[in-house]
Order: sequence, then structure tokens, then C-alpha cells
Amino acid sequence: MTLSLALIMPREQALLAAAMAPYFKETAPHAAIDPTERAGQMLHRKDVTAFWLRKDSARIGFAIVLNLPDDRRELSEFCILPQHRRQGWGQEAACLILQEFPGRWRMGLSKSSRQAVAFWGTCLSLLPGIRDLREGAPFTGHQIKSYTFDVAGAHDD
Repeated sequence: MTLSLALIMPREQALLAAAMAPYFKETAPHAAIDPTERAGQMLHRKDVTAFWLRKDSARIGFAIVLNLPDDRRELSEFCILPQHRRQGWGQEAACLILQEFPGRWRMGLSKSSRQAVAFWGTCLSLLPGIRDLREGAPFTGHQIKSYTFDVAGAHDD
């Protein structure tokens, strides 16, 4: 079985919204986020790259990367669907995404998802090429903390 990234096309907005609905219930249960509206926003912004996380031909999750100024990135959303969790796919998907965009990254962690906090705390410490990992304050009221880090490129020392 192979894990891969596939760009989410604007015509797939309804599929992304369907995947985002339970994700937002888990990560931001008290926020008034409309998954259909959010999916539309993410798929029509020029500074966003949206990926399906695919195992063979099945969609097992999604990731939304916000492309910031000065060649920086934010992992805005990341979800492995519940039935595919605890099988190593999240770590493999994180590695694929981060290696796709070497450079400076940031991400905030939901205070409503203890699983995500535990996953990222372990995952970032194990992934190859992660440098200068730092924990910081949350970016929003729905988050418990944030991480900033660099991802070494294929040609970095």
C-alpha cells in the first residue's frame, strides 16, 4: 500500500466539505465554522495548497497548506479520517507534506483534540529533516499551543 498526495480540485468542494464537517466537530466543537464555506474558501485562495491524503486509491484524509510570505508555510488543517488512524499513515502523510515544501513552517494545535496534541508532539520529534522545533503560544482561541520549525530540503546539509 502506498500513501500519496493529490491536489484537491475546486470541483471537489463538496467532498472536502463532507470530510471537514466531522474534523471541525473534533477540533473546534464550539466554533461556528461552516464546512462548505470553509472548503470553498480554501479551494479558491491562491495562497493555499489543498491535498487529499490517499492510500492507494482511497482518500484517507486531507491537508491544507497556507503559503505565507517569505517562503514560509502553515499547516492550517490536517486530518486522517478516524477509521485510518493509529496505522502510521498520519506520520507518513506529515512527512510527505513537509518534504514537499522545505523551509520555515508553523502550525497551531487544537485544544479540543488531545489526540492531535499527542500525535504532533511525537511526530515532529521523529520526522527526518525537522530542525529548530519550538513550542509557542496558540494563534487562535481554539488552540492550546503552536509549533514552529524548519524543514531541511533534499540538498541541505
